[in-house]
Amino acid sequence: MDTVSVDGRRRKSHCRDIARGRSVEEELEGFLRVYNDGSVERFSYAVSNVAASEAAEEPVASKDVVMDSRTGVWARFYLPRKAVSRGSRVPLVIYFHGGGFVLGSPAWSIYHVFMCRLASETNSMIMSVAYRLAPEHRLPVAYDDCFTAVTWLRQRHSRESWLSSHADFSRCFLAGDSAGGNIAHHVALRCAEVDVKPLEMRGLILLQPFFGAESPCQLETLVEDPNLSQRWVEVFWKLSLPVGAKRDHPACNPLSQPVARFDLPPVVVCISERDLLKQRNMDYYHALKAAGKNVSCVVFKGVGHAFQVLNPDSQQIADLTKLLLHFISSRNSA
Repeated sequence: MDTVSVDGRRRKSHCRDIARGRSVEEELEGFLRVYNDGSVERFSYAVSNVAASEAAEEPVASKDVVMDSRTGVWARFYLPRKAVSRGSRVPLVIYFHGGGFVLGSPAWSIYHVFMCRLASETNSMIMSVAYRLAPEHRLPVAYDDCFTAVTWLRQRHSRESWLSSHADFSRCFLAGDSAGGNIAHHVALRCAEVDVKPLEMRGLILLQPFFGAESPCQLETLVEDPNLSQRWVEVFWKLSLPVGAKRDHPACNPLSQPVARFDLPPVVVCISERDLLKQRNMDYYHALKAAGKNVSCVVFKGVGHAFQVLNPDSQQIADLTKLLLHFISSRNSA
């Protein structure tokens, strides 16, 4: 959409708002407006949606499945064709998208492209979950929805053709980027508390996880992240945390809880050198390491937050997929 038409829409919308007697309380340019009456307007001038496709010429087939018609939770599945042709069972990666808990969808073109590449280069089936977004649905709703997806897998694993024919449930992984990495951490904690068999969680993949704290971090003021601003971070937390909660709430700051109690599978934390959240990610890694957890960390040089979806031409994406292929393939069933 060109700038003129976008600006035209904004002017018309602004006039309607004045007529209704409401004003914009928060705005994420090109994506979202939150008004003083509590209403929310969503739009997407910056990112387009793409449909799933099972076309034979696609190297990775994809399809959408509704998991909870009451809440609208759904997921997009990705299956590499080479797994189908070989008749083999492949690891299952349960993926949660980013967007500060406020934005994003598995249908976004940037996520669809990355999921196709990740499925192909790690030879894995991926389930990319569409959870409900804030501020309409504040945390812990995203955690609830994503754990619902895990529960759905347990119950439907033998009734969905792709799952029953191609998924290796003894090799399941929780993964996510940014807010999705935060979600993956919290869902992993929940999975450790209940029986999720036949799913066996072999690893936790965190790509630039979206963590924070009430105390300011000096590095956040020094790093020039090309993909994430401090203002957006502040708005994300303002709109997503439970009403009245501060940033030392466990949803934002996992280190506000005793780390030794975390029951997690092996963890890999992928950090971007120019990420505004780099220090938060490093603190998380070091805390897990000090607590004796099975955790590794890799820093990707020269790139900012969520480069794998925001900078699709980055040469670092190949390094990332190779790392994840090694992590997944090395976690064989016991």
